[in-house]
Amino acid sequence: MKNLRKIIAFFAMIFIAGIYLAVRTVNTSLQQKETPKETVEIQKDTTYLLKSEKKIKTV
Repeated sequence: MKNLRKIIAFFAMIFIAGIYLAVRTVNTSLQQKETPKETVEIQKDTTYLLKSEKKIKTV
């Protein structure tokens, strides 16, 4: 019976350590700061300018 208690205690300790490591890993991954994203400047569409240039050149 003593060996059985030791085995159960050993597996319980491994189980608790596994839960602790899993929670710690998930917590650190959730706490990470996001990397800065590159911003893209938005400009007005210039297709109307290109169309007007084509019209002027063809006339």
